Amino acid sequence: MDTFFLILTAIIMLQSLLALGGTLRLLRFSLRKRQTGINRYQPKAVVIVPCKGLEHDFEENIKPLFNQEYRDYEIIFVTESEKDPAYAALSKMIHQSRRAAWLVVAGQAKDQGQKVHNLCAAIDMLNTIDRRAEVLVFADSDARASRQWLSDLVAPLGDKRVGATTGFRWFVSHRSNPASVLLAVWNSSALSLLGENSGFTWGGSTAIRRENFEKLAIKRRWQGALSDDYVVTAAIREAGQRITFVPNGLLASFTNASLAELLEFTTRQMRITRVYSPKVWIFTGITHGLFNLAFWGGIIWMAVSGLRGHFNPLLASLTGGIFLLGAINGAIRHSAAVRMMAPQGAVIRRNSWAFLLLGPVASLLYLFNVIQSAGSKRITWRGIDYEMLSPHQTRILHRARHRTPNDPSSKPSGKTRASVGSSTQKQ
Repeated sequence: MDTFFLILTAIIMLQSLLALGGTLRLLRFSLRKRQTGINRYQPKAVVIVPCKGLEHDFEENIKPLFNQEYRDYEIIFVTESEKDPAYAALSKMIHQSRRAAWLVVAGQAKDQGQKVHNLCAAIDMLNTIDRRAEVLVFADSDARASRQWLSDLVAPLGDKRVGATTGFRWFVSHRSNPASVLLAVWNSSALSLLGENSGFTWGGSTAIRRENFEKLAIKRRWQGALSDDYVVTAAIREAGQRITFVPNGLLASFTNASLAELLEFTTRQMRITRVYSPKVWIFTGITHGLFNLAFWGGIIWMAVSGLRGHFNPLLASLTGGIFLLGAINGAIRHSAAVRMMAPQGAVIRRNSWAFLLLGPVASLLYLFNVIQSAGSKRITWRGIDYEMLSPHQTRILHRARHRTPNDPSSKPSGKTRASVGSSTQKQ
């Protein structure tokens, strides 16, 4: 048995080194000088923000969108109905701002995710609102942008080889409760996949040229879908275009997740991955399965062997090496995030210990998520129960009434045509 664990831990050591290489590339990329200047690509842009309910710090997250350091842009907010708690809050903020902004009522989705339905409603309104918009930018209401976010996210699109730019979310715990801290560590591992040529787009911080959006028929591809960003990623990859990560696109998402919310959110993400990217889901299951077998299994085996009077120093060294590499990887990711999110740096630093110590626990959670997601394609997302029949076919099972989402992010009407809920454009 010692030989088995020695071979397995050696494999995981190699896997950990490869992961560390990805994190170091991310760090180098984040250290590049931010592009500035009058020649920076900055065409007319429209920021689209689908909203549902009032999550943590809703107004604090929305207000920065009105005050971006960008020459010419408008905002389209979208809610399911005027009864949504977000509708009244958005109406108030829009009327208090001088920024050109619109509030669209999308109606209830019937055969796709409500977020995707809201996005499609906003796209349908584009020509009515402004035909001159050259760039579409997508943002989530549970993430907080800096004043330079929009200009930084749009600038790389001046290179036609770049199909889209993306940011990502970094969970920040208000109270440093265990579930929220573990969620931050769990979520941070995806950062290693981001850089000049990233592995995916994140729908909460993405920009794409309108011409490219239409050429790739993304709105058509969204029909029947639940996930917006997986569809965008697939379309850009199929076209052979590049997805570029923007360091200033890494946004703080404040949370006070409970254990139940942690398990619900992480398992939901894995179920969506299983449907939209089965190869990634299988890879995640294999890598975290092997890691947990090597690390936790190795610790248990060494404990049992120790009780029998046997100790293998090489196995102990390799197991310790796995932990050390994971701690270094976590520390570098955390350091990169602090640099990229300077305004929230002090808050993020409070939980720096977690990125050193909780990597193995986060891996155990990943394995739990994969196992849980294997048996069902049903999820609950912001008060709506869905079943993902395929990447292009979604069934809505149930809707909660007037539920305010606390996410660590009536009968369906036949009306799918968007309408402007507030005449809010300001000159």
